[in-house]
Amino acid sequence: MSDKLVLYVGEKNISSWSMRGFLAVVEKEVPFEERTISLREDKDRSRRRSVSPTGRVPALHHGDRVIPDSMAILEYLEETFPAPKYKALWPADAGERAYARWLGAAMHSGFTKLRESMSFNLCFLKTVPKATPEAIAEAKEMLSFWETALNAKTAAGPFLFGSFCGADIMYAPAVVRLTAFQVDTTPTPKGAAYMKAVLAHPSVRRWMEPARALPPAETY
Repeated sequence: MSDKLVLYVGEKNISSWSMRGFLAVVEKEVPFEERTISLREDKDRSRRRSVSPTGRVPALHHGDRVIPDSMAILEYLEETFPAPKYKALWPADAGERAYARWLGAAMHSGFTKLRESMSFNLCFLKTVPKATPEAIAEAKEMLSFWETALNAKTAAGPFLFGSFCGADIMYAPAVVRLTAFQVDTTPTPKGAAYMKAVLAHPSVRRWMEPARALPPAETY
């Protein structure tokens, strides 16, 4: 099997799931080729179906293996490029690793009202629309998850488990959303500091800087 990694993503100011797959590969510090499929142009998903069995991005190609879905990509990279030769994407401690994984899974499968009302593409508009009360309620729940994890952590560092890890990767697009929609973080001061740390992280900036340079997409 070829060692070449190819990651298919959508536009950086539209595809939040692609951002997660991208961050996972970048954090793993393995060489890869990035190929963009325009979601605005691929209305019938034919281009996405040609590279992903789910018809969605991100999709990681590694030789003859095709891994769609950001969480599956994260886990595949962790198994295929293990520590200590490569950077670990999950905490070393079993308890913290389980905690980090359920936090990531909660983002992966939940917060649907937040996703709908605070759509990722809207974060790059000059003026974002007002979020729904249901979305704000989910944002507050998310902030409480972060605050609890940050209060409990023992490792040094500004992220949920000290060093930037898989849980932070899964929540990075949500940090963009909550920041753009100016969600009140007063009750969760550690969560507020965490959001700033995520946006300042080099891997996140590597995605966000070109995302901000793209023409805003109110719809797609």
